[in-house]
Amino acid sequence: MYRVTLFKNGNDKIGTVVQASYADQIIVDGQLGIGINVSDKFTFKLYPFAEIYNEIQGMVSTYRIDSEIDGHELSRGRILFAEEMYDDTGFYKNITCSSELDYLNDSKQPFQKTQNTSPAQDFRNLIGIHNQQVPSVHQFKVGKIEITNSTDNVYHYVEPGTSTLTVITEKLINKWGGELRIRHESDGTYIDWLKEIGIHAKQQIDVNSNLQTMERKLDPSSVYSVFYPYGATIEQSESNESTGTDVASPRLTISSVNGGRDYIERSDLISQFGRISGTNNWDDVHDASILKSKADTWFNNYKPIAVGYQIAAIDLKPLGVAIDNFAVGNYHQLINEYMGIDDELRIVTMTLNLDNPESDSMTIGDRELTLSEYNIKQKKATAQISVLRSNLIGQNLRTTETSKKLAETTDQLTSLKTEYDKLIEDIGNTDFKAIMAKLTELENQTTTIITNLGEIGQNVLDLETFKTTQETTNANQLMTNNQQKTKNESFEKRILALENGGNK
Repeated sequence: MYRVTLFKNGNDKIGTVVQASYADQIIVDGQLGIGINVSDKFTFKLYPFAEIYNEIQGMVSTYRIDSEIDGHELSRGRILFAEEMYDDTGFYKNITCSSELDYLNDSKQPFQKTQNTSPAQDFRNLIGIHNQQVPSVHQFKVGKIEITNSTDNVYHYVEPGTSTLTVITEKLINKWGGELRIRHESDGTYIDWLKEIGIHAKQQIDVNSNLQTMERKLDPSSVYSVFYPYGATIEQSESNESTGTDVASPRLTISSVNGGRDYIERSDLISQFGRISGTNNWDDVHDASILKSKADTWFNNYKPIAVGYQIAAIDLKPLGVAIDNFAVGNYHQLINEYMGIDDELRIVTMTLNLDNPESDSMTIGDRELTLSEYNIKQKKATAQISVLRSNLIGQNLRTTETSKKLAETTDQLTSLKTEYDKLIEDIGNTDFKAIMAKLTELENQTTTIITNLGEIGQNVLDLETFKTTQETTNANQLMTNNQQKTKNESFEKRILALENGGNK
């Protein structure tokens, strides 16, 4: 399903296919993690029998992963490091890779005071400085930019020595939003700054078709009910400035236009969560009234709860029954009647297991909820639990009724046998008309008993089906949980190795 190609260095234009359906598999335990505004992380093991074993070098060799289904590229980038390992499987290299977005960590930005410019021009300037410091294969052409602001009053400082990716993330994306996309065209590699990547896909993720496992997480940890808005830094005269390095500057507040209070609050959030403080900075706002207006709008639209779903689902595109596939950034309708969910939600991360594609997983969300949406979700979940509880109670009642009906039918069969035996004994002493009447009566009783037995049999089958379904569901969920725990532990170890390696 996946084709993986390794390139020894920049001169290797053909590469070596190390995994594909039509070739011998050279790598094992391949796992690709994909997210939004972060570099892809690709890890795998390479054993000495591979001809390229000694030719793979960290920060020199590169990789590309393509889908064998439709040929589209999933990820490309470079080998970060190759650790030599030994365990009960023998000697091998544990390879960690990162996608092309990581190239923006190779350049460092100088000190800058950015002002009176647009987000687009700020972005172009940062990419231009990056391109001056790196080789051509790591350079980007600025492509489509969808992020704008109404006043072109971008204002921020850049700490010297900060990586380009960090500056773009902290000074542009965190403030103005948007998502980065890297694409390859005939004339070079482009980097786009879009409002959103992905599409609103038609393929559904439905518990009755392709949803395999699902875990819902409601996270209210970032909630706040009292909001402190801050504007631009207040300039201080040189005589009042400290000459030390540990300096903090005051910011504009709303106290002058808010009755002396530098905060606003929401009673609905306070009543549910208590008094918890939160803040936001508007570096380009120098007027208290404007700051108050922006703060009111912000807080009124504030969504305090994040809900996310960790799921495993079957992508129906490779099976030919869907027109679009799963991809990070795509929106899909998620339907799970047992958890009260029928929402269009977004894939924000995917973990692809190259050896076992059926165990791929993804994170849906995080979708931020308003307080009322959060309460509705909680009520829906509670109501669905009540429905499931009612179903279980109903099954228990059916079991009791079936047992009672079975006992009654057994008594009827015993009585019927006695009646038949008595009729046979008295057949010589009873006229023919009476015998026929008695036989008709017994025949009707027999038909009723057979009908009852059929109903009992169906009830038993239904109960057994219900029991088997529940046992299978429980077993699958336990297995999935164990697999996910193992994958998470493995992934955490690899990330830790990546971090430790990067700090050397």
